[in-house]
Amino acid sequence: MTQSTLETRWLMTLQGSIPKPVVISPSLMIFNVLDATIDSPRLKAKILPPSGDWVQVQDNGNWKLDVRLLMEADDGSPIYAQYSGILRMDPGLGERLASGEEIPGSELYFRSAPYFQTPSEKYGWLNSIVAVGKMRSFGGGNVIYDIFEVL
Repeated sequence: MTQSTLETRWLMTLQGSIPKPVVISPSLMIFNVLDATIDSPRLKAKILPPSGDWVQVQDNGNWKLDVRLLMEADDGSPIYAQYSGILRMDPGLGERLASGEEIPGSELYFRSAPYFQTPSEKYGWLNSIVAVGKMRSFGGGNVIYDIFEVL
């Protein structure tokens, strides 16, 4: 049997800062996304409020992500992104994050599946793709996230 592969192409980088979460309960945290940008040759945008991440903490400690972002492209076009994902809370990771450490993506499993909606003709191609995200760096109030188009 031939093994199948999944081809992707880098689409964009999301970079931003996030404050400490609002803790609603031991199983729910809300991160407000206050300052973030999208950068790529095909799209440059800033994140606008309201934007945030509603994290459900599972019994095993893993974080299930529910992220909703409102973006404004450099030409003023609105773009909405919504994604789910997972941060696998490996041993010691929670303590490192709580101490404010910025952790490289190579040391954590933080993946997502974003999709986009926009009325813009220029960026309408976003409405017709499947994407995956991979954290490059997380913690210490900062986030750098690469998003790839699945081909």
